[in-house]
Amino acid sequence: MTSHLYVYQRTEKTEDNPFGFVERKQIPADEACVVYLGGDGTEKEKDANGYAKIIKNEILAPMNIDIPVYSVRYDFGDANKDYMRKSLFKKHGMIMSSKLRAKIDENSGPEELNPKYIEDLYHKVIEPRISQNGKKIDAEEAMRRLRKVTFVAHCHGGFMSVKLEELMQQKMAELGYSGKEKKQIQQQMTVIAHAPGCPLGVAKSNIISFMSAYDYKIPIPLNYFTDYIDKRLRENNMRYYAEKNKNQENIEKYRWFDLKPSFLSGKMGNMFLVKQRFPFSDEGPAEINPDEHDVVNYQETAQINYGRLLTHFSKTILNNVIKNSLQQDEKFTPLPPLEELILSDDKNMNIKEASAFEKMKANGEALTKEVYDHARKITRAYLAKKRQNG
Repeated sequence: MTSHLYVYQRTEKTEDNPFGFVERKQIPADEACVVYLGGDGTEKEKDANGYAKIIKNEILAPMNIDIPVYSVRYDFGDANKDYMRKSLFKKHGMIMSSKLRAKIDENSGPEELNPKYIEDLYHKVIEPRISQNGKKIDAEEAMRRLRKVTFVAHCHGGFMSVKLEELMQQKMAELGYSGKEKKQIQQQMTVIAHAPGCPLGVAKSNIISFMSAYDYKIPIPLNYFTDYIDKRLRENNMRYYAEKNKNQENIEKYRWFDLKPSFLSGKMGNMFLVKQRFPFSDEGPAEINPDEHDVVNYQETAQINYGRLLTHFSKTILNNVIKNSLQQDEKFTPLPPLEELILSDDKNMNIKEASAFEKMKANGEALTKEVYDHARKITRAYLAKKRQNG
C-alpha cells in the first residue's frame, strides 16, 4: 500500500468543528501561511493539530498576526519510515558502516526511496506556487509566492523538506526553468527545523536547524561528526558517574566535554547546536530525557540556559521569517541574512543577540576543527592497521 499525506488547517472552534481543525485539498497559491511538517508519529489528526496550535498560540498570537496555519498528517502505508531516512543518509554518503549500507539496500523499496506522500505534499503546497495550468510562471513571481510559505519541521519533517526539494528540482526542470532560476526559486523555500532527521549541509533550500547533542531520539547520520559527539558525551557520562560515586581513578581518566553553544554552517548545515536543553534527571545523563527531542514549544520554562538560548533564536528567526513572508506583496522581497534574522524586536537585546551569535559561530569553527582532527586520527589508524595486515 502506498503512502499518503493529508493537509489540515487550524481554524476557529465551532459546534460542528469542536477541535478547530479542517482538511484542505490544496493551499492557495498566493497566501502567506505557515506549514508544519511534524515528526513521524503524526499519524492522527490530534497530533497534527498539536503542532498547529503551538504556532498559533506561541508564535502568531504574541506577534498579533493572523495568517493560516497548516499541519500535515502521514499515512505511511507499507513503507518503513526508519529506512526512508536511512536511505537518504546513505544517498549523501553519511553511513560509514558497509554492513548497514547493505542492510539499507536490502530493506529499501520504492516507497522508502521515493515515498508517494512527497508528491501529495508537492501538489498541495508547492505546485500552485511555481506553475499555472501545467506551465512555468515568471521566475520572480515563483520566488515571491514560495517565500510566502514558512515551513516549520520536527524530526521526520526535516526528511520531508529534503525529499520535497528533490522533487521540486525535478518538476522545475520539467517545467522549463533554467538552472539559475531553479536555484533562485529553491532558495526561497525556508524551513525552521527542530531536531531534523535528515542530512544537513546538502540542501539547496534555506533550512535552519536547531539541535541538542543529548537528543538520543533523533535519527542521525553515522559520520565522523556524530561519532565524535557521541564519544565525547559517553566520556561525559563516565565522568558524571565517577564524580557521583567518588571514583577518583575515573574522575582523572575522563575530562568534561564542555560543548559550548555553537553555530555550524557550510557542509554542517545552518545548525544551532547546544549540549543539552534540560537538566539531567536524578538517574544522570545516561537516562534518556525525551524532552530533549519531543518538546518543540517556544514557551517552555523548564529548560536550562542552553535550552533557553536555542529556543530564543529559533523563535526570533521564525518570527522574522514570517514577517518577511508578509512583505511579499506585488514584488519579491528577499529574506534578510541570518545576522539580521537573529535580532528580536527588543532593541535593547540586539547587541547581546549579535554577540551571542558571533560566539556561537566561533565555537562552531572550533568544534568543526576538533571533528576534522578526530576524523584524521581514525583514518590514520585504519590505514596503519590495513598496511600492517598487508
